[in-house]
Amino acid sequence: MRRILLHLGLHKTGTTAAQSFLFENRELIWPHFALVLPYRTRNSGLSRAATNHSVYRLAGTLSEFEREISAFLDTLDFGEKRGLIVSEENFAGLRPSRNLEQGYAATPELAASLVNAVRHRFAGQEVEITIYLSLRERGNWLRSLWAHDLQRMRQVQDFETYCESMETLAPLQATVDRISEALPNVTVLSEWLEDLQKQRFGPGAPFADFLDLHQEKANLLAPPAHSNPGLPEDILAELLDLNRSRLDEAALVAQKKAIVERAQKALIGTI
Repeated sequence: MRRILLHLGLHKTGTTAAQSFLFENRELIWPHFALVLPYRTRNSGLSRAATNHSVYRLAGTLSEFEREISAFLDTLDFGEKRGLIVSEENFAGLRPSRNLEQGYAATPELAASLVNAVRHRFAGQEVEITIYLSLRERGNWLRSLWAHDLQRMRQVQDFETYCESMETLAPLQATVDRISEALPNVTVLSEWLEDLQKQRFGPGAPFADFLDLHQEKANLLAPPAHSNPGLPEDILAELLDLNRSRLDEAALVAQKKAIVERAQKALIGTI
């Protein structure tokens, strides 16, 4: 039986650490599973096709995503028994703070297309498909989204105003429930980041469980090497002030990059 794990995010719920765990342990994973991480999905245009559909929600954009996924899967070497692990938060759609009108409304459609492509790739074979979504307590999630947007966009709202603008977004759990309803024959699992952070492999823990390696190999698994630590409040305030300034885009990007790099070096120094 081919075992398939499709990790669809969600954004800012420990996905960087989860993907770091998978990358650090890729040599242990490869004999059992083909591994697809963002450096492949984004370089190949798959991520863009998914986010494009999440914005436009057209039959054509969904078909294009499924066609591109199917073509990509055909390039992978599955051997006789190898399964598949995919981790790409943009397969849930565009980050909700950039797509407020839709939020994660398109995620069940994208999940269904991904499942269809997997079943087509293994037509005539027995497959067991699991969809996994990582979740986060709403206040922490919004704070992380706001901090991300301060760095990556010209976000000028303070946190309180930002939260008010996001009030229409459905709870993350609702996305899990809608996927379960849309795909009753697929196992849909979720974990809360706040619980995962207490475990040995952090956000990599669900993947360690899924791998189900023999004990001697499981003992070789390495924890995530990378994550996205939260920036201190004074740095976030500094970024907000820059975004509200009259700096041109080039100068703004350069100054924010310098501030973030300085903060990250300080954070590494305190670990």
